[in-house]
Amino acid sequence: MNRREFLQDATVLGATLGLAPGVSASARSVASKSSATPGTRLKVGVIGCGNVSGSYIPDMLSSPYIEIVSACDIIVERAQQRAQQFNIPNVYPHVDAMLAGAKFDLLVNLTSMPSHYPVNKKGLEAKVNVWTEKPMALSVRQGKELLALAKKQGVGFWPAPTVVTSPQFRFMAETIASGKLGSITAAHGTYGHSGPTWSEWFFQKGGGCLFDLGVYNVATLSGLLGPVKEVVGMTRIVTPTREINGKTIQVTADDNTMLIMDHGKGVLSHVQCGFVYPGDDLPAEIRKMSSVDLVGTKGTMHLLGYDWGPVGVGVTTESTPLEVTCTDPGPYKWQYGASYIAECLATGKKSLITAEHGFHFLEVMLACHESQRTGRRIKVESTFAWPIFGG
Repeated sequence: MNRREFLQDATVLGATLGLAPGVSASARSVASKSSATPGTRLKVGVIGCGNVSGSYIPDMLSSPYIEIVSACDIIVERAQQRAQQFNIPNVYPHVDAMLAGAKFDLLVNLTSMPSHYPVNKKGLEAKVNVWTEKPMALSVRQGKELLALAKKQGVGFWPAPTVVTSPQFRFMAETIASGKLGSITAAHGTYGHSGPTWSEWFFQKGGGCLFDLGVYNVATLSGLLGPVKEVVGMTRIVTPTREINGKTIQVTADDNTMLIMDHGKGVLSHVQCGFVYPGDDLPAEIRKMSSVDLVGTKGTMHLLGYDWGPVGVGVTTESTPLEVTCTDPGPYKWQYGASYIAECLATGKKSLITAEHGFHFLEVMLACHESQRTGRRIKVESTFAWPIFGG
């Protein structure tokens, strides 16, 4: 089942970093600030009970480190449906009510993109650890504020996506570090489909294909090749109106985007994404072709399948033909970020996902939009601890 089908099935069922700067690099220190202790279940509050929650909640319930105690949605009927479906004891109509209600250790923010920043801010202000779907915020100022707030409150803050935790990402990072491919010079990432059909906000200000789809490739390529120094971007609206839930809406966010990134030392990469592709509607054998390609002076490497759901890695060098390897995804899933972070909090395992990396790829995406508006190259100021493996 592909991601789009999984999310659509969730509609029938139900009818977002290590730690912030200045916080200990070990997740154990954050766990010590919650009511949980290593080896126990963390109490979790879920806000946003739409499509994505239908994928997240079953994954969280399969985790030995999580007890979901609260469900929250401004459309309270959706929270009630999820609570009944998954036996969640408390239901709230607003984040303020949830934060004032039953105590929990980790806020899981699955709301719409325009709501991520205000909900994340409220959670951090309440001194609760926060896992958020991507992006963490919609501006550089907001992102900086959230990182500073997490530091001030002494809590953890982590944004999706989870791509750096896949076995395929690790294999690619270690292959690059080994020198087997020589010096990496260029890379390409792509992700597209015909567009979400269940919510208007994907196509309006604060949404768009780069924030929804391209973000996976930006996180992957920056994680593999290092922080981005400079950006050039072009965005377009190809389909000016959409039919969503029987209603015609005007499209005001990008549905066709091309992003070029300079990682320094001659390394260039680009990401193309859109809501104007066949994408997930293509046959499975086509979707399993490479979506991320890297070129080195001695060989090439190709991630098979999308980086949110990889199925293997292909490697070719000067002396060896194409070899497909690393086909086992292990526990990796695009929707297991909250479960992954709960495990880190409960056991003290260091998270590969960091707030700094999340802020960095947010700034890169915002720079793409700024480049489109201004026609200029845009410098990226933020950075993150890299390499993720072997550093």
